[in-house]
Amino acid sequence: MAIVVVGGGAIGLQVAGRLTLAGTEPTALLARPTSVAALANAPLRIGFPDGVQQVTLAAAANPADLPAACRRPDLAILCVKGYDTPGAIATLRDLEPRQVLSLQNGIGNEERLVEAFGLTRVIAGAITTSVEIPGPTEIVITRLGGVGLAPMDPATDLARWLAAFSAAGFPTRRYDDPRALKWSKALLNMLGNALAAILDMPVEQIYADNRLLDVDLRAVREALAVMARMGVRPINLPGYPAATIARASAFIPDLALRPLMRRLVGGGRGGKEPSLLRDLRAGRQRSEGEFLYGAVAAEAAVRGVPAPVNATLWRILDGIARGELSWNEYRGQPERLLAAIGSL
Repeated sequence: MAIVVVGGGAIGLQVAGRLTLAGTEPTALLARPTSVAALANAPLRIGFPDGVQQVTLAAAANPADLPAACRRPDLAILCVKGYDTPGAIATLRDLEPRQVLSLQNGIGNEERLVEAFGLTRVIAGAITTSVEIPGPTEIVITRLGGVGLAPMDPATDLARWLAAFSAAGFPTRRYDDPRALKWSKALLNMLGNALAAILDMPVEQIYADNRLLDVDLRAVREALAVMARMGVRPINLPGYPAATIARASAFIPDLALRPLMRRLVGGGRGGKEPSLLRDLRAGRQRSEGEFLYGAVAAEAAVRGVPAPVNATLWRILDGIARGELSWNEYRGQPERLLAAIGSL
């Protein structure tokens, strides 16, 4: 049962490391040359809440350099950012896995994979563990979560992959609807993410301002309206109550909902800095917001559902990332962002 993890970021390192620790052999990692070089000189250190474990990973920068047993693997697990999916597809063509599992954030990655490899070979996934990466050979799990899997083809048997993740210590569950899985995870990824990035402020500080918290609630409600038009119901994920949030946003008055959201979002991140903010600080000119707010806005347009808050957040975030808008116009200036959103 050969598994190759594609992508050496925090999630890729965690998945490859924990599968290897659990004795899932052979398991290997495809990553950038700098990551491969670092892992050749030192074991991966994984900080769990109850202590640190070390594991030596088999890692390579291209499929031809993988151990022979990992070429044409049974499963490739994709852990790259959404905007890197086209490049990853080329790598996957060389790798020739029997099945491809996407543990990527956002909406639309699985559809691209289906176009490339066919419905029966693609599995949708969501991982809810929060991880920091202090260095190239060290990760710290800041909040334990789990893994959800949903086949793009309902006839696909996931039993051995569910067992592999469970053996690696992930609470694991199969879901029938891949759209419900990915959209529900997207709802959670959206909370506090774009606002923190645009304003360059901590989520806790943002959520202390009722006006900004209400912007997030509006964005989530727009996404829920799109899901309803699609016939997709939000679901609870391992460790993340997306369906509960959806019900609360529909039935609980904002006055009572705000403190609930503060506890949920502040505690749910495990102290982790929002991913979209990290990308802006790193100077990346592409943003995964395209597969969150941008995807919601795009689907809303197709379905005839208004989603002006998502569209505006994505327009500003994308403009900052591309250098078309000055980040300094928004950093630490909630009034500027609130004026841009206005009474949309």
